[in-house]
Amino acid sequence: MQELTYALRFLGAFTGFAVGDAFGFPCRGLTFEEICRRFEKKGCLRLAVSGKTDTALFTDATQLMLFTADGITWAAETNATDGVNYASYVFYSYQYWLYTQTKTIAGNEYSWLFDKLANPYKSVLVKTKGLYKKRFTSTVNIDALLEARNLNYGKINAPLNENSDSGAVKRVLAAGLFFNYDTTLAFRAGADFAAITHGSPVAFLAAGCYAAIIAELINGVKIDDAIERAIVILKTYDGHSECLKTLELVKELLADENVPPLEAVKEIGTGLNANEALGVALFAAALHEDDFCNAIRLAVNHDGESDVCGALCGGLLGAYHGAGFVEKKWVKKLSYLRLIEDMALALAEQTYFNEEEDEGDEEGE
Repeated sequence: MQELTYALRFLGAFTGFAVGDAFGFPCRGLTFEEICRRFEKKGCLRLAVSGKTDTALFTDATQLMLFTADGITWAAETNATDGVNYASYVFYSYQYWLYTQTKTIAGNEYSWLFDKLANPYKSVLVKTKGLYKKRFTSTVNIDALLEARNLNYGKINAPLNENSDSGAVKRVLAAGLFFNYDTTLAFRAGADFAAITHGSPVAFLAAGCYAAIIAELINGVKIDDAIERAIVILKTYDGHSECLKTLELVKELLADENVPPLEAVKEIGTGLNANEALGVALFAAALHEDDFCNAIRLAVNHDGESDVCGALCGGLLGAYHGAGFVEKKWVKKLSYLRLIEDMALALAEQTYFNEEEDEGDEEGE
């Protein structure tokens, strides 16, 4: 039963993330006033669906989340216990994503990725034609990946730029899920994956916090407590002041019932920078911990990066409650639903969450 519970949480996190992205899709970059003028008086309250395919629209947030998961799964299948560098495989996966968006890669040294003899790993994402469509892709990620020659991608202790936008934090859901057995490790993995393209601590530490919180939620820890545990880890990293300030503000706003939710979100920020996107998502998810619909609507109806905030919020609640928590009518509308579910389960199969239980069973026999 333990394994089934985790599988459902993985599914919930993936589908919740994609649904949140779809809700935020039509609101991205708009002010709340513009959203209300374009949709309803209270904002955008419906899932964004394509008129051609009748499936939910999504941005590069969902794309990159899937490519991160694919990189982790690839690394795990190579027997990571022998010292495989997960960040390198995630970087390789991002080169695949780069190719889907630009039809090019950073350099010829990565051409082996497309050589069936040199690279036996078969990425289902590369074969999915619909993922080649540009979905409001951030040029920040593309530029950083194009510059990463000879595995010289960004690292926490060797940043290549000062990028601080939310293009990093939106990618690392899978890090928190996969490394759920060790919150400190989940934090580091999330930060490492983010630092590939984003060199500012504001970005990669926000990503680390998100991964750490996901790791806690997947094990049934409440959002408030998960934030506290992430803060403890965050304080061990240099340059943590901005992210810490945001998380402390989220805690204060959650404790103050006199501040209207929309005003609280406005105080946290637009979500343009990674720490703000994290803060908005956490506030919405914690305030409406048992109400996915209201949480997502709060996360997307504000000035700024609605798609990122919505996706992050959906991932949080999906991880905490599991697949059944996200309304079926929305999940069924997701583009590439089968692909999303298959990748969530593939990631779950590679994790180590049941090792301790198995060892205990052996001792008892």
